Amino acid sequence: MPLEAALCTALGVLLAPLVSIIVDRAVEREPLVAELRCPRCSRTLARRALVPVFGLGERCSEGHRHWRYPAVTSAMAATYAVAGYRFGFTWQLWPYLVLFAALVAMSIIDIETKLLVNIITYPTLAGFLFAVLALSSPNGYSDGIAPALWAGGLYFLFFLVVHVVYPAGMGLGDVKLAPSLGLGVGWLFTETTAAVERMMVAVILGLLLGGVIGIIVQRSRKAEVPFGPFMVLGTIIVIAGTVPASL
Repeated sequence: MPLEAALCTALGVLLAPLVSIIVDRAVEREPLVAELRCPRCSRTLARRALVPVFGLGERCSEGHRHWRYPAVTSAMAATYAVAGYRFGFTWQLWPYLVLFAALVAMSIIDIETKLLVNIITYPTLAGFLFAVLALSSPNGYSDGIAPALWAGGLYFLFFLVVHVVYPAGMGLGDVKLAPSLGLGVGWLFTETTAAVERMMVAVILGLLLGGVIGIIVQRSRKAEVPFGPFMVLGTIIVIAGTVPASL
């Protein structure tokens, strides 16, 4: 569905400044306001920094570039392209667009602060769970409810066990993120077994990506690498490679 993918990509770019504001406020622990700030010196950027694409080259008064905003724009464009290609203009597209925007925001925040903040993780889970329960049956997709719930529950349980056994390697924020990712994968299926299998693939991909890239970064930069973005990436890859059962 190239046309839908292209239009969703454009939508992702247009919404990127809004997601950047959310990331800014979460990182700085400040109320949500319509402004962007330099990540290095916290100086307020001009309003033109809110203009999609054209605002990416904007600098603060100290001349600093702001890496967050190109990262958010690129991630929004890529994930929205995946959603448009896989779902087209169907009823399932819209919940996944909201989910992907939240996942992009959480990933950027986690990279910078090593935290997955409750103010985003909880509403994301509640919102997508509501979509699964409220939108499935009216659209003739009631068979997708159970697979989504099973995948979400098992994803959460797996990371909860890992956190309990090895809390230094798996943060509680990752545990809170897990059920949203499981729901996102499981909702693509009408059979629970298939949903759980693909959920496990997403987990394995996240672990492999996190392990390999984490080792490389730690050896080259001696920096701690958060695991949340790799969980998200593994989930997005699985969703991108799965044809939704409802289509």
